[in-house]
Parts: sequence; structure tokens; C-alpha cells
Amino acid sequence: MECYACDREATQRCSRCGNAYCADHGGDPDAPGGQALCAECLDPVSATPSGTVFRASLFALLGTSVLALWLLIRPPGLPGESSKALAPPPTASPNAPAETAPGTAAPGATAGATPAAEVTPAPTPPPAAPPLQYVMQEGDTVSGVAAAHGIRYLDLLAFNGLSEDQATLLHPGDIILIPQ
Repeated sequence: MECYACDREATQRCSRCGNAYCADHGGDPDAPGGQALCAECLDPVSATPSGTVFRASLFALLGTSVLALWLLIRPPGLPGESSKALAPPPTASPNAPAETAPGTAAPGATAGATPAAEVTPAPTPPPAAPPLQYVMQEGDTVSGVAAAHGIRYLDLLAFNGLSEDQATLLHPGDIILIPQ
């Protein structure tokens, strides 16, 4: 049997790749930590990943970083969460004409009457109750205050124009508004 790297007689066989090698082209298995490996398998370059593995790892790292940044900038919403939960429904102004289909007259209108004269003002909705002012006490949390008043934590934050990070900055004596 001949050494894979030279023409001398091989004395051992590599346990990893199976190449036969002489004493000059392999590791000494009797040395401390030594293995029966050829010089090719002992070369540090053989331990580096291939270009394909390296590129795939870089693209995976880049993709993960982009995803992490996107989640930091725009975190996903929770099920049932809505930023419009406390917004009042749109109402028609009392001076706006009633909507009718094109080519038809408003109910009760005559051919010669002006539309503005026939429009009856919509009843004005009762004024909304003013929000309660709550003074934060020692040991209070925004989520606890929200639960005590029967509203969602995120709705209370939105009503006060606070983010979740700002909710931790509230201290005893601070005033928050609670919708009615």
C-alpha cells in the first residue's frame, strides 16, 4: 500500500477519509490527543465550512435580523386588539342633506321644492359623559385600574395616548382619564 501524498510505503490508514499515509503525511496516534488522521484531514482549512454553507448562514442571519427589526418597529397586534376601539361612530352633521338614490326625490319632497327646505335636522345625540379622572395610588398598575373599571388595558392606554412603555412611567399622584 502506497502513501496518498508520496511514493513511500504507507504505515497507517486515516480513520476519517480512509487515505493510506506514511509517517511524514499523517498524525501520530500515540501523541497526546493524536488521532490516526492523514495530513489532509488535519489541515485547518478542511474544518472550515464550504462557500455554500457560509453564504447560506449569512443570508439566514440577514433575514433574521430584518425580521427582528420589523417586529421592533411594527409589533404584531393581539387577537381582538383594535386601535379604534374607543373611537365614536361617525355621525351625519345636522346641516347635511339626506342621501337619496340618483334620479329620485327625497321622501316627502315635491318637484318644485328646494332640497334644503325639506331636510329635517337629525336629532342631536346626547353629550358623551366626561371621562373620570383617576389619581394613581401607591401599588396601582394601569392594568389593575383598567380591570377595576371594566375596560381593556390597551383601550385605557390608547384613551390616554400612552404606549405600553410609558405605562410603567406612571407614579402615585399621576392622573389618568377613564372613559365612561
